[in-house]
Amino acid sequence: MKRNVFVMIAVCGLVLSGGPAFAQLDNPDLPDREGVKIGDVIVHGAFKATEELETNIYLANTKEKFDAITILNPSAGIEIPLQKNRISIDYDAAVFLYGKYTTENHVDQRARALAEINLTDYKIKVEDVLRDYTDRAADENSRRVARFSNKLRAGVSTQLNKFGFDVGYTNIIDAYGSKDDLVYQSITYGDRDRVYNIVDMSVSYRFWPKTSLFFETDLGFIHYFNSSIPPDSWYIEPVVGIKGRPTNKILANAKAGFRYQGYNKSEIYNDKDFVGFVANGGLDYFLTEDDTLNFGFERGVYESLYQNMNYYIANILSLDYTHKFTKKFSCRAFGSYQLNTYPGQTVESGLYAKRYDNFYTGGASIRYDVRKWLSLEGKYEYEQRSSKFSAYDYTDNRIFFSGTGGF
Repeated sequence: MKRNVFVMIAVCGLVLSGGPAFAQLDNPDLPDREGVKIGDVIVHGAFKATEELETNIYLANTKEKFDAITILNPSAGIEIPLQKNRISIDYDAAVFLYGKYTTENHVDQRARALAEINLTDYKIKVEDVLRDYTDRAADENSRRVARFSNKLRAGVSTQLNKFGFDVGYTNIIDAYGSKDDLVYQSITYGDRDRVYNIVDMSVSYRFWPKTSLFFETDLGFIHYFNSSIPPDSWYIEPVVGIKGRPTNKILANAKAGFRYQGYNKSEIYNDKDFVGFVANGGLDYFLTEDDTLNFGFERGVYESLYQNMNYYIANILSLDYTHKFTKKFSCRAFGSYQLNTYPGQTVESGLYAKRYDNFYTGGASIRYDVRKWLSLEGKYEYEQRSSKFSAYDYTDNRIFFSGTGGF
């Protein structure tokens, strides 16, 4: 059924784009791949193999379990030009094979479709991402949970001399596996299946040749379609931001503003509304031609699976440094801090308090782009969670060795 949903969306994309798109779905492991041309059609294919060593596969605070995991990741895609426009469709799978704890073996799948229709004065863009996957671990707990999500957005935009406009509609379906497993009291994962309907509008003004200010407003509605117990909600989020290249050394895309999210009344759930500051984005600072510093940030609101909480607030800061030794050989160091907070008090092991979680991550990687069609990478990553409730604490170390080949 999930594949049928994607096929229907892809067909809709083909029908809609009787006129066309410069749409392309990239592969970060092969950023310079060119594909194989069959007439005007471009076909892509790739295969990535990764060996992962992980010290704490269940993210437990005691009795950590080590395993070696083989990840096989085939992918394929096609770009179809229609006059001046283009449609892209691709699919990839990730097969996780555990050396010791084989019951954790699983397959993740992702399918994407993208079309841009360039009219005389307007651009119509339709994009869809469908995922059938297993969470390695959510922010809130350490359990692996099978999930299905589909995000579809259709938008219309135009760029005048200095002003730009963009209006769009997004539909998101977020559903869980293990439908009968309990989340809290009699609430199951299936009860937390939800759908988002979001309308967005933005207006931009280009005040420098390569830099624009913009104002954006999202109006969203969240509905739990399997149960009336989790509270539905609606939100409005006006933000202002900047995007573009104000100097040769800075590339910016950042926004900040305000969000109000009102929840329906609930006898079981904490139905406190959210009113507060939100932000996300970042900037790249090009120290030299070979050195790039990236700073990222986010403050956002997410639906919660923890006990009877309706949401949590994520506050994230990240820093990433990349150095190119040569055109083909580079290294990267990265780190981040995340603080999740909850609106109400809960009880864990006799302690009655508001939960908060501190996340610390850091690591480094080395990458060698052997050819346009072949890349190699080694990476180390450290992660720690320190929670108000010690039952959620963990420390994890992961080492990756991977190679990607394709066209």
